[in-house]
Amino acid sequence: MKPATESILTVAEIVRDSAAMNEAALARDFDEARFRAQLVIAKADAAGLEDIVLAGARVLDRLGPSGSAPRQNYGEAMLGLAHALDAIGFDPL
Repeated sequence: MKPATESILTVAEIVRDSAAMNEAALARDFDEARFRAQLVIAKADAAGLEDIVLAGARVLDRLGPSGSAPRQNYGEAMLGLAHALDAIGFDPL
């Protein structure tokens, strides 16, 4: 597979995981949202997308530890991740 194609697919996976994270949070399944945020961070780190890693880490921080209620401003952090994704040319869904 060409590097450009691989990069596009990686970003598409990150966008998909980000959308699933948002859907899980809307359903109040915060452990699933945390899991998806971890996937976003790991995939973005492997792809060298530092701004996405940082935005994902902020989401994970705001969601808090497993089994707990999320901290304040977790929605704002999710929006920040969407903006970071938008900045690299992909719709945040």
